[in-house]
Amino acid sequence: TAQPARNDAPETVEGLRRVRHIIAVSSCKGGVGKSTTSVNLAYTLAMMGAKVGILDADVYGPSLPTMISPESPVLEMDKDTGTITPVEYEGVQVVSFGFAGQGSAIMRGPMVSGLINQLLTTTDWGELDYLILDMPPGTGDIQLTLCQVVPITAAVVVTTPQKLAFIDVEKGVRMFAKLAVPCVSVVENMSYFLCPDCSNKHYIFGNGGAKKISEKHEIP
Repeated sequence: TAQPARNDAPETVEGLRRVRHIIAVSSCKGGVGKSTTSVNLAYTLAMMGAKVGILDADVYGPSLPTMISPESPVLEMDKDTGTITPVEYEGVQVVSFGFAGQGSAIMRGPMVSGLINQLLTTTDWGELDYLILDMPPGTGDIQLTLCQVVPITAAVVVTTPQKLAFIDVEKGVRMFAKLAVPCVSVVENMSYFLCPDCSNKHYIFGNGGAKKISEKHEIP
């Protein structure tokens, strides 16, 4: 259950006035499955009857165009107002730099932050119950800009069992704590390999990474 927006959050920008909750799916480590979690979370909420949108906030390596296949995968912009119309796929509003016909971006950090801010705040999201932010890895310009510009309701942190992932994910948890964004869930991806012949679980990448984060930082 999403918590109400923070009292200290910045005033909601025009494009987000009809968005009830903004959920950041994040991890400091790349390759742990943030995009997979974001897409599955978004479409599960939509199947439950919620109105949902997804913003792919990774312009260096946008994953959304690979994970879904809309019939018209092109973002449209109103030349007079500068408003972006999101792509719709199976009832979910989706926005990614990959739908702008540019592929992945080659630009410096501050420019990327400005681009993500534009995609987020000038898109006509319409009335949404949840907007899922598929965050890029790290704790840099993009993450700080998003947390400071828009009222993020809560964060879902994604990890894998490895010790290295645990160390990196902790950095993200501390970042959200400093920015007063509550972490409401930790997801451990790639927990085990299920043998197709014997049905035994093989913990290829170790065991207990998410449990350590959950217990240390009191995140479900």
